[in-house]
Order: sequence, then C-alpha cells, then structure tokens
Amino acid sequence: MNSSGTNPGADKKITYSDITDFEELYESSYKCRRGVGWKPSTKHHTLNGVERCLEMEAELRNGTWKHGKPRPIMIRYPKKREGLSIPFRDRVYQRALNDLALYPMMTKSFILDNCACQKGKGTDFARKRMKKHLWKHFCHHGRKGYVLQVDIRGYYPNMRHDVVDRCFARHLPPEIHAAAMSVLKHQYKGETGYNPGSQMVQIAGISVLDGLDHHIKEQLYVRHYIRYMDDLWMLFASKEEAEAVLLEVKAELEKIGFSIHEEKTHIRELGKGFLFLGYWYHMTATGKIVMTINSDSVRHERRKLRRMASRVAGGLMPMGKMRECYESWRNFASIGNCYRLAKRMDRYYHQLVEEIRNGNIQKPGHVTCRREDDGHAEGVQ
Repeated sequence: MNSSGTNPGADKKITYSDITDFEELYESSYKCRRGVGWKPSTKHHTLNGVERCLEMEAELRNGTWKHGKPRPIMIRYPKKREGLSIPFRDRVYQRALNDLALYPMMTKSFILDNCACQKGKGTDFARKRMKKHLWKHFCHHGRKGYVLQVDIRGYYPNMRHDVVDRCFARHLPPEIHAAAMSVLKHQYKGETGYNPGSQMVQIAGISVLDGLDHHIKEQLYVRHYIRYMDDLWMLFASKEEAEAVLLEVKAELEKIGFSIHEEKTHIRELGKGFLFLGYWYHMTATGKIVMTINSDSVRHERRKLRRMASRVAGGLMPMGKMRECYESWRNFASIGNCYRLAKRMDRYYHQLVEEIRNGNIQKPGHVTCRREDDGHAEGVQ
C-alpha cells in the first residue's frame, strides 16, 4: 500500500470506532475513487456517496455489516497469476482500516531496509539504499565480495494464514486484529495462500518477514541487507559467510512455511555484477556503480509498443495512451546509465508513430510476430 497523507497512528491511539466513523469512511471513499472514477461500481457509490457512507457506518457499528463477494481476475504482467477484484464498498471499509490502523501499527517495527509498498519508500528508495550499501562495502573491501540473493518460492500462494494471524496479533489491538482477520478469512478460504488485489494482503506481504529482517540484522549481524517484498539481497566480504547466512535464512523461512526458489537464489562475486529490481549493477575499479537495464524490460517494451501501435491504428486506443505508457518506461530507463539505449528506443517509438500516420501498421487480428534486435541494445546483459 502506498499510503498517502499524514500518519494518524503516530498522533493518537486509534480505536475501531475511529475507523468506522462517517468522516473517515467518506475520506476513504474519496481515495478509492482516484483513477477508477469511470467504473460503474465507483459511479454507483459516488452518486450517493454521503448516504452510502452513512449506511456503512451504521452497519459496521450495529454489527449488520456483511462483506461483499470478491471476483476472481487474471493478472498478466509481470507474470500470469490470479487476483481478486474487491467490491467498491468493501474497498472503502478496508482502506479506512488499512490507512488508520494496519499500516501505521504494522510498520512501526520495520527496519529501514524493508523497502516495498510504504510511504516514502519503493523501487527508487531501494536503489538508493543499494548504492549506499555498495559504496560502504567498497570503502572497506574494494570490489572483493559476494552478493547473496534469496528468492522465496510462491510467496503469496504459500503464505500461511495462521502466520499472518500471529503477525497481526503481535502489533494490533484485539478489536482491530479481529476486524482485519474477518476480512481476510472471508476473502481467502483454507489455510494457505493469498491472491493479489487486496490492500490488506499487501500489508501482510511486507509484514510477515519482519521477524526475519530483525533476525538477519540483529542476530546474524548482516550489515548490508535489503528486502523488497520477497526478494532478499545481502553483501558479504567472504563466500563462507554468505553460505552460512543462507543456511540460517533457509531454516528461519521453513519455520513460517516458506522455501527458497533454488534457481533464483544464488551467491555471486560482486565483480561480476548482479540483477536487482530490473537493473544490472556493476561496480568499476573506482567504486562507481553502473546501472544498466535488464534485457527483458527492453524486449517487453518493444513488443508492447508494437501491440499498442496496432491498436491505435485500428482505432481501439488513443495515441495519448500509447505516449503515456512509453513515457512511463522512459522515466524508468532514465534512472540508469542507458543514454544511447534510451535514444534508440526514442527512435523506435517515433518510427512507430510515423508508421501509424502513414497507415503502415497492421491492425489487430492481422499482426504478425516481428523479431526486434533487442539483444544489441546498449546496457543489455
């Protein structure tokens, strides 16, 4: 959850009655409308927003509230997986519960290098912390070192419900804990597994490994450590130290029902570079950190641009949407050392725009696969 506004939990003790207050529910409904005001469910709630929020307040306080039925959806990027679409009124209630209680209470114990889905944190924050860790290591050991990267197999599908329950119970008052678990138990049956789509599940994702974070930092004394959701990154002076810590991490993960992804978990020499959050990191002899884009990002963007150009040519998408999507990727590319690659992608984008104007783009239903020369782009490993 990317929480916005001030942190209410830091100023006063939040109770369940605060969460179910009309003003908080109405503020939550306003937040939930952002970016989805065009949806029928959103319009239905917004047209009578005051009345809907008053009804919700009454139901939540007199015990007649009933959770809506979530609808399964398919998420296709960055990988294909099942998700949930939550009814709008449920999203309003859960947003109030998350923003006022769960988020501020659960994140109080987080270490600084728990970087995912928090206010003031995210991928940019994680990359900045990465550079600081690398520079501090270089000052003491130069380029000699070993990077340990741990990936957890099926993080959300294998997340145990009892582990989440105990995690929430450690930090939440009984009444708020019961409300949170009521939502999760209604949306997710069985004893194991969550699907993306719920804000509460995202908070569970950044919280469940908080104990492991503290174990690594405070008991294993790992100085250079970053966690982004289920991706763990550590830097050591020796390979033996990295191997010993990996065994400890495996054991700790098994205690809470997780196992590591053997193919994606590895120990690499620092001098050979490593991949983290879409970028390859290389350290030069002078300690400079060079970031180059992962080749998968380049290939995906070129294929996506051609598909979007086809839809624009067929009148199924406005040109502005295509430009907006490309500018988003371009901003991502500008973070790294990829000047010439970015210029080549600019030329490719403008070439597609010119083909659209000249009517040379094949329309949907008649698009053939076209192999792009992605592998020769600057910065692709």
